[in-house]
Amino acid sequence: MSEQAPVAAPRARLVAHAVLAGVGLVAVAISLRLGLWRQSSPGEGLFPFLTALAMVTFSVAALVRDWIKREPARPRAASDRTTSDRTGLIRVGAYLGALVFYAVSLEFLGFIAATAITITFILRFAERYPWGATLALTAGTVIGCQVLFVLWLGAMLPTGTLWTDVLQ
Repeated sequence: MSEQAPVAAPRARLVAHAVLAGVGLVAVAISLRLGLWRQSSPGEGLFPFLTALAMVTFSVAALVRDWIKREPARPRAASDRTTSDRTGLIRVGAYLGALVFYAVSLEFLGFIAATAITITFILRFAERYPWGATLALTAGTVIGCQVLFVLWLGAMLPTGTLWTDVLQ
C-alpha cells in the first residue's frame, strides 16, 4: 500500500517527537477553550481534546523511548545524506501542513469538507495510497465520524460558513 518510511536520524527523531508534543499541547489548550461538554452532550472541543491528548501521550512516550535508546552521535559524511532525509522531512512537513490546514479551514469549510480534504491529502500524497483506497478510507472516515458524533452522540460539528453563505 505505502512505501517503507525512511528511518530518521536519532536527533531528528527526538526533535520531531518534541515538536509534535508541543503542537499537541497547544491543541489541548485550544480544545479546552472550545468546551468538552455542553448540556448533556459532547462539546465542540471533546474530539479535538481526545485527539490532541493522544498525540501528546504518544509523542512523549516515543520521545522517552528514543531518549533511552539513543546512541552516541557519530559523524556522517555528506555522501551519507541521501534523499531519504529530505523525503522524511517532506513527509513530516506534509502532515504538519495538513493539520494546520485542517485547523484553519474547519470553521470555514465545515467538518465534512475539511476532514475529507485533509484525509485525502494525507493518504494520497504523504502516505502514497492508491486513489481507490484513499477515496474509500476518506469516505468511511467522514461517514463514520458523522454517524458517531452527530447521530449517536448528538454533537454539533461545524457546518462551515462557506456553505451558509452559498445556500442563502
